[in-house]
Order: sequence, then structure tokens, then C-alpha cells
Amino acid sequence: MPLAWNIFANNVLPAFVVIGIGVLIDRRMTVDKRTLSRLAIYILTPSLVFSSIVQSEVDPAQFGLMILYVLVFTIAMCLIGLGVGRLLGWTRKAANALVLSIAFTNSGNLGLSIILFTFGIDGFGLGAAFFVATNLTTNTFAAFFAAHGRGTLKQTFLQVLKLPGIYAFVLALLLRGGPELPLVVMRPVSLIGQAQIPIMLMMLGVQLSQTEFGRQYKEISVGVGLRLIGGAAVAMVLAPLIGLTGLARQVAIAQSSMPAAVSAALMAIEFDAEADYVASVIFFSTLFSSITMSILLTLLVS
Repeated sequence: MPLAWNIFANNVLPAFVVIGIGVLIDRRMTVDKRTLSRLAIYILTPSLVFSSIVQSEVDPAQFGLMILYVLVFTIAMCLIGLGVGRLLGWTRKAANALVLSIAFTNSGNLGLSIILFTFGIDGFGLGAAFFVATNLTTNTFAAFFAAHGRGTLKQTFLQVLKLPGIYAFVLALLLRGGPELPLVVMRPVSLIGQAQIPIMLMMLGVQLSQTEFGRQYKEISVGVGLRLIGGAAVAMVLAPLIGLTGLARQVAIAQSSMPAAVSAALMAIEFDAEADYVASVIFFSTLFSSITMSILLTLLVS
């Protein structure tokens, strides 16, 4: 079976099935998407971040280098989003929504499965490190840009500091490498964290069901192009500059080229930051990533 078909059938299509279930749920019953997004932000994501870091077996040096790469990559994409938004004459809120759409990748539910399929268990460990770092940037940078359109800079920082994902990240780093935590602690936390992926995908389906695509196709295409093509281009230049080589470089480029992150939609919903636009970019970038990722992975593994 060709690599492109394998990636689509085994990694992209299952995600769309779960998204479709979310659409059906919204059509058949009343769903409070704000409650779902808060459940993911305040309970599920911190649990997944904590368990992923504590249980990771990636070499600490590579783990730290991957985190550094994600931070620099995210800042670069944020600057590109703000620059393009200003160049196109978009409002501050619209430019912030563009940043949410292009600076944060779906490195979890979609990215990790593709990494495992393509690069094996060694690549999966590095992909998990990227995913953990992405959760850090989502709970800081993404929250900042989502909230920035609603208040002063001070109010924005205070809203960001209320998010538990940051503290879960720091606590897990402090505990990583120390005495093994008891199962009575880790099993519930891991179990709760595992619920994040399906709930996030179904929440995206609910959001897409309520999204009006009509008047934003030009703006959506800007976000999709910058996320899938721009992200890959930036990653290819940046990864070797940070010092990533071999498998780590391949994983970093692949994860950086994934479609827009579902977690960005959570922040957009939580802070009322053009959620329809962000959800639209997520949907179309996920759709077209079946093509772009197939081409990119073929280049990386050849």
C-alpha cells in the first residue's frame, strides 16, 4: 500500500470520523461548547501534559533542544502571522486569530500517530517531546493572543496565568527523573489525559457544525497556506540552525508541518477570539494536510 494512502487511511481519516461524530452530536442535541473547551483546557490538557512529561524516556538533552526549537518556531510563526495580518490590513483581533491558526500545530492526536507510523518508536518519543512543548506554548502564547483582543496587556497576562497547563508543565519537569510516582496517582492522571484527544476532536466537530464559512474563504486560504506550506518552510530552515540533526530534525519538521491545532480553537472559544475563523482553518488545513504531509514525509524519509 503506498505511503500516501497509508497516512490518509490510518491517521487522517480516523480523525475526520471523530470530528464527524461531533458534527452529528451538535445536530442531534444541544451541546455547550464552552463547557467542553473548559473541560479540555482546565482538566484534560494539564493531565495529558503532566503524564507525558513524567513518563517520557527521551534523553534530557534532546528533550531540552526540542523544547527550545518549539519555542523559537512558535515565536517565528507568531511574528509572521502578525506581519501578514498587518500587511493585509486586518484588525488586531483578526490578526490574532491568524496567529492562533498558524503558530500552533496538531502535534498530538494527528501528529503523534503519523510520527509513529513513519519514524517508529524512537521518532515517537521525540514527537512526544514536541507535543509537550507545544502544550506549553498553547497555554502561554496562544492564550495570550486569544485574550489580547479583549482587554489590556495586564489583564491578558492575568488571564494566561490562570491556566493550569503552565503549572502542570513546570511540576512535571521538576518531578521528571526523580522517584517514580505511585500508580494511584499516575493511573488516574494518565486516564484523564487520554480523554483529551477524542473530546477535542468532537468539540471541533461541534464548532465546525456551527461555523459559517461563506464570507471568509480568502482569509481562510491565507491561514491554511501559512500553516501547511509556510510552517514547513520555516521548519526546514530553523531546525538545523537550532542544532537538530538526523531523526530529531525529521520529526521536528514533520510536527511543524501538521495542520492547525485543535487546542487553538479551544482558546479562541474560551476568550471569544474569532473562533469560527480558527475552526475553519483547522478544518481545511486538516483536510489538505493529507496531501501536503504525504509529499513532505516522502521527501524526509527518502
